[in-house]
Amino acid sequence: MSASAHRPVGRRTLVLGTAAAAGAAALGGPPTATAASTATTAAFGWSDEGTHYRVDTGANLVFKVSKSNGDLTSLVYRGTEYQGYGGKNSHIESGLGSSTVTLRQSGSTILISVAYGTLRHYYAARSGEDNVYLWTEKADDSVTATRFILRVKAGLFRNDEPDSYTYAPTAIEASDVFAKPDGQTRSKHFSKLRVTDYTHVGWSSGGVGLWLVRSNHEKASGGPFYRSLLRHQSADGGGLYEILYYGQNQTEAQRFGLQGPYVIAFTDGGAPSPSLYPGTLTTPWADSLGIPGYVGASGRGRVAGVGIIGRDTAYPYTVGLANAAAQYW
Repeated sequence: MSASAHRPVGRRTLVLGTAAAAGAAALGGPPTATAASTATTAAFGWSDEGTHYRVDTGANLVFKVSKSNGDLTSLVYRGTEYQGYGGKNSHIESGLGSSTVTLRQSGSTILISVAYGTLRHYYAARSGEDNVYLWTEKADDSVTATRFILRVKAGLFRNDEPDSYTYAPTAIEASDVFAKPDGQTRSKHFSKLRVTDYTHVGWSSGGVGLWLVRSNHEKASGGPFYRSLLRHQSADGGGLYEILYYGQNQTEAQRFGLQGPYVIAFTDGGAPSPSLYPGTLTTPWADSLGIPGYVGASGRGRVAGVGIIGRDTAYPYTVGLANAAAQYW
């Protein structure tokens, strides 16, 4: 997503389904899956467990999504459950409440669609990958902010990263800024990193890496230098965040439309594959699905010839392009 000559400017959206309210016909593909067609093998596939959809990626990852509210309720990698703390699930916002949740499989992709009022949220799995792809679409401000929080069980990762806030015994401003014993302070809402400074956040321990790879923020708000909540650690567990619109010290109006993908990625301890990074990720396998709001590679524009004549090359610079509909840099 960094500005460079001849780099495609685009949103690598992978949406494979549309809102449940639009009906299966709008998908232009197979009808919504039913229990009668449930996959029964341990290979790539899915099952309807009554209250949840269970998806096996055919690799090392199995996850579940609630059929009542679209929460991510289980995230099992190599037999270990990583999702959840304090009785809370992972979800968009702070949980959506009663939603319409549907699933369909299209070849090597399984897509779960969540409809809550005018908001749409999606999870998808690709055969043989230890990843979950997510997107969020907002049509209006009926849901205040736009964030996804991945809640991670306590005791699995205990890294006090410099861009993470950590609950401490002393709160020095409301309940959001904490004093640490060594004199440092940590703010819940103000990360060390600007959006342009990172591609992913997460942890690595014991030969397992768990990461949340950010989207390109095409329809997010705040620009390349905006800072917001990224991750936290505390006694009850940890949280990883993708913030697309944040109400704290926001510098721009909210943008609406399809946002993503952002990716939950498991690894053998190393960083996620650069092929998942914003500016690198491409999804030609999603181009022909006919998803409202999706723009394939052939429909994307390009930026060429960006530069500043006579600039001091000892200092980095950023060129930003933005309007009411989108932002790039």
